[in-house]
Amino acid sequence: MSEIVLGEAVIVKQEYNLFDNEVENEEGIFVRLDSETNKSLVYFPQFKEWGEIEHLERVEEGVVPEKNKDFAENVSELNYTMERSFYGFGRKK
Repeated sequence: MSEIVLGEAVIVKQEYNLFDNEVENEEGIFVRLDSETNKSLVYFPQFKEWGEIEHLERVEEGVVPEKNKDFAENVSELNYTMERSFYGFGRKK
């Protein structure tokens, strides 16, 4: 079994309520695997929502479908460019 890749199509194989949408057996787009929780971050374009899924099935191993390529090329992890703390309204430092 090859390593799962960003943009790969996956099918949810567990009961999972995503903001009143049951996503079991729904297709999503794999983003990344969290090594601490062993949950996969999956984007569901049909709901415009993200979920953390434990049990999923790969549609086609190692293949990013054409419909997912644009998403996969443009999604990235949030990177902080400046460290800043919030001190509350009116108490700026």
